Amino acid sequence: MNLSKQFAMQMVEELSAIISQHINLIDREGTIIASTDKERMGSCHLGAKKLVREGLPILIIDSDEEYGGSRKGVNLPITVEGETVGVIGITGDRHRVEKYGEIIRKFTEMYIRDENLKQQRSQQEKILSRFLENWFINPDMVFEANFQETALSLGIDLSIKRRIVIASFISRETTDIKSDQNRLDGATQYLRKSLCKHPGSYYLRIGTKLVFFILDTPEDRLKEKCTKLITSIHDDFHWDICIGLDGGSLHYKQSHLAFMQAQKALNSAMTIQRQALMSYNDLHLELFLNEIPLGVRQEFIDKIFKGLSKEEIIEAMRILDIYYANNGSIEKTANLLYIHKNTLQYKLNRLHELTGHNPRHTQSIPLYYLAMFFKKNS
Repeated sequence: MNLSKQFAMQMVEELSAIISQHINLIDREGTIIASTDKERMGSCHLGAKKLVREGLPILIIDSDEEYGGSRKGVNLPITVEGETVGVIGITGDRHRVEKYGEIIRKFTEMYIRDENLKQQRSQQEKILSRFLENWFINPDMVFEANFQETALSLGIDLSIKRRIVIASFISRETTDIKSDQNRLDGATQYLRKSLCKHPGSYYLRIGTKLVFFILDTPEDRLKEKCTKLITSIHDDFHWDICIGLDGGSLHYKQSHLAFMQAQKALNSAMTIQRQALMSYNDLHLELFLNEIPLGVRQEFIDKIFKGLSKEEIIEAMRILDIYYANNGSIEKTANLLYIHKNTLQYKLNRLHELTGHNPRHTQSIPLYYLAMFFKKNS
């Protein structure tokens, strides 16, 4: 039997609890692979070996000395899909345990069939996940000869337009690892059920990222849904999460592009914008900001504000931020800063003198704006 030791032990313990007798699970070679009698684990059960070899429907043992490694009780074959895969043994006096034999055998076969189905589903999910991961990461995979055939064999309809959503939980310091993991698992399942509830949607994990390959959804509806998910995960599972969306539904041959778009949006949400939800369609300067090392960003800031102290740079950026947000209106900016407009003009002229860049000039505005953007996101 291809059963995990943990599963086999769980099964015999649950069955033993029903009838209050020792239960043994024995493989086709006669080895006891699980038992509620710990001393018998790994020993050879000659009675069970005989039962399998001769194809007996039942083997009742009346004495502990009758077969080597065996004890009195009832032993029955376990049949799954027409094949005897092992033996279930109930230890005890015949008149006491024989009545449980058929019930326990049926329960055991049911347990094993369910476990086999779980293993099959798990294996299928692994195969599907590997295929999807290769598809998203390798842009040339869609041009391979067997790509469409493999997708079809996995039940993927390539004619359906889809979108890619990538999510990542925000790491945190914890004092209760088990509790946090349980809530994290719950939040993951909640995300999966919410985003992949329709047939033709898929989920996989790549590293620490959760990737959802979902049916085509309009941008506004998808943003609304993801916003609600973020709130629910925070309120119900006490976890924070960032989500990145691709730029919109694309042909299956462009899934790699959609994956990269969602990845960039997620990276921006986590490292630049520091907000929970970001769509590729909302990215502008963020598209290349991650490619610029922090040291280079700081070098650019120092170059633009050359000659100013840290305090003066902070003050200058505060003024320029309001000034540019109000399209260069002296009056509106002065009112928001609670200063006279002549004082504001003096500060802008002084900034020009110190840096050599006129904050009112079209050639200098992009430089100041980029420097402020770097400062906010460094």
